[in-house]
Amino acid sequence: MTPLMMFLQYRISLFFLLLFLLLFLPLQNNKKLIACSLLMCYAATGVIEYLLFLNGITYENPIIHTLLEIVIIQAVPFIISRYRDFRAMFVGFTAAAYVLTGNIVCSTLYIIGASLPVNVICQCMVHILLLGILTWKIRRNLLISLENKELQWGSFCIIPALFYTATYALSTWPANIYMQPQNLLGVCAILVLMAIAYIMIFQTFARSKQEIEQKRSMEYLENYASRLKYEAEVTQKKEMEAAIIRHDLKHYSILINSYLGEGKEDEIRKLLKELNEHVNETKSVRYCKNLAVNSVVANYAQQAQEQGIAFDADMEVPSEMAVNEFEFATVISNLLDNAVNAAAQVKEEKLRFVKISARGVKGKLILSISNGCTEEPKISAETGLPVSKGGKEHGYGMQSVRAFVKKNRAVFDFQVKEGIFSVKLLFDIEE
Repeated sequence: MTPLMMFLQYRISLFFLLLFLLLFLPLQNNKKLIACSLLMCYAATGVIEYLLFLNGITYENPIIHTLLEIVIIQAVPFIISRYRDFRAMFVGFTAAAYVLTGNIVCSTLYIIGASLPVNVICQCMVHILLLGILTWKIRRNLLISLENKELQWGSFCIIPALFYTATYALSTWPANIYMQPQNLLGVCAILVLMAIAYIMIFQTFARSKQEIEQKRSMEYLENYASRLKYEAEVTQKKEMEAAIIRHDLKHYSILINSYLGEGKEDEIRKLLKELNEHVNETKSVRYCKNLAVNSVVANYAQQAQEQGIAFDADMEVPSEMAVNEFEFATVISNLLDNAVNAAAQVKEEKLRFVKISARGVKGKLILSISNGCTEEPKISAETGLPVSKGGKEHGYGMQSVRAFVKKNRAVFDFQVKEGIFSVKLLFDIEE
C-alpha cells in the first residue's frame, strides 16, 4: 500500500474511532476538556503518522508506532468519560475493534487494485454504515449498562483487546496483509467471531438491564405496599378513636341534658369544646388529592413529629398525572427519607425542619424539598448526586431519583446554603 493511502487509512479510522467514543461514552460536563482532548489526540497521532508514512521512511511493520498510538488513543476515554475505570477502557477497546472492519475493507480494495478515491470513499461508507447500525441497535442499552458498576467490566475488556491483537497479528506482523493476502480469510473469520462475541456481551447487558428494571419495580411495589400498610394502620387507629367517641356520646348527652336542667351553660360549652377536640383528633390529615403521594408525605410527617422535627407541607398534586404516580411517590419517599434523617442530626432548633411543596404550573409540577443539615452531603463521582452515609454510601435512593428524571425528562437540581439542603424537581404532569 502506498504511504499516502496508509496515512489516509489511519486518519479516517481515527476520526471514526473518536466519533465512536463521543457517541458511546457517558461524557463528563467539561466540553472544553473533551474538545481539547480529541483535537490533541488527532493532532499528535497525525504527526506520528506523517513522520512514518509521508517522510520518506519505509515502515513495513509499524509495531512501535501502533503501540505509541494505542497509548495516546486509549488515554482519551479516561479523560473525557464520566467513569474513569474499566468501563472507559471497555469502550475505548471496543472503538478500536469497531474501526477494524473499515480498515480490512480498505486493505482488501487495495489488494484487488481499487483506486485511491474509491478506497477512501468505501472505507468511509463502511465506517458510517457500521456506526449507524451500532448507534441504532446498541447505543442506548450500552449507556444504560455502563451505569452498572457491578458488571465484570475488567473481564469484558479482555475480549476486544484480544480480538484487536489477533487481527493486528494476522494483518500486520510478522508480514503485512499486502505481502501475505492469504491471511485475509483468517482476519475475516476473526471479525465474524468478534461480532458473535459482542452479540453475547450485549445479551448480558440486556439481562443486566432487565434485572435493574425488575429491582426498581420491586422497590416501587415495596414502597407502595409499606405506605398502604401505614395508611391502613392510621385508618384503623382513627376508626378506633371514632368508635370510642361514639361510645362516649351517650355520656356527653346525659351530661349536657343534666347541665341544661341546671342552667349551667359554661359547663355545656366546656363539654362541647372537649368533644370537638376529640373529633378533630380522629380526622385523617390529607396533604393532597393523590393517594400514593399523600400516604408517603403522611408517613414522613409522622416520623418527623416523633423526632421533634418541624414538618411543613404545601401540596397540590393531582390524582392523575402523565407520569407513573408510584414512581413519583417513590421519588418523594427517597427525598423525604434523606431530609428527615439529615434534619434529625441537627442540634440547632431552627434548622430541625423539613419543608415540602408541590405546585402545578402550566402542565408542569414543581417539587421542592428543603431541610436543615449539619454538613454538606458527599457527592457521588459516578452519578453526580448526593449519597447518604447509611448503607455504605450506596445512594440507591438518589439513583432511583435519577432514573425517574431520565425517564420523564425532568429537571433536577440541588444545593446547600447556610446549613439548608434543598432539592427541586420539575417535570410534565400532562400529556
